[in-house]
Amino acid sequence: MKIRNQLLMLVALAGLTSCAQLSSFQTAKTVGKNNGEIGFAASGAGFTELIDDVDGSTPVLPVIELWGRYGVGEKVDVGLKVSTGLSGVFDGKFQIVGDQYSKFALALGAGLGFQGGTLDNLLLQAHVPLHMSVHPSEKFAVYLTPRYISQFVIGDGSLNYGGASLGFEAGQRVKFCMDVSYFSTFSDVNDANSIFNDFGIGLYQVGLGVKFRIGDN
Repeated sequence: MKIRNQLLMLVALAGLTSCAQLSSFQTAKTVGKNNGEIGFAASGAGFTELIDDVDGSTPVLPVIELWGRYGVGEKVDVGLKVSTGLSGVFDGKFQIVGDQYSKFALALGAGLGFQGGTLDNLLLQAHVPLHMSVHPSEKFAVYLTPRYISQFVIGDGSLNYGGASLGFEAGQRVKFCMDVSYFSTFSDVNDANSIFNDFGIGLYQVGLGVKFRIGDN
């Protein structure tokens, strides 16, 4: 039973990390019109709690992410981020407070996530983030990104996430960043065979990344 539950956790973790993009790796500031950035990160993801009656540590899975952003306006940019597991998210960000030189920035965001490799079901996610960041200097920033994710499996109910990402970045045209994300899941799936009915899931992801600025500003 112990081995079975541990395998169940591993399968659930692999499914969650491949389905939803949890990390942020971006501040509230947009990249600016006709500018862009590309980046990549390596993370570890795991559960915060064990399944009942299972001793030992929870599994941690590696996650590799790649992304790019482009400024369609001075305060509007769009991006695409993909990760291992054939998952990704296309998102947009609209900066409503601050500019490229302000000490504080606030932006509204929205995204559409997707999961590749699903043969029987179409899996999509709606992302609703709120981006906030503080910029003590041009070379350092701290951000907080609360986010709600609603994941839809056509014909098989939905799974919802709530949580936030906290991180920092240092540098100017080349930026090094760290991101810590935590999300809780809650589901309206009413299926006796669904693993999401068996236990509540707290999921974390911790990663290091690097971003490269493209453009004049």
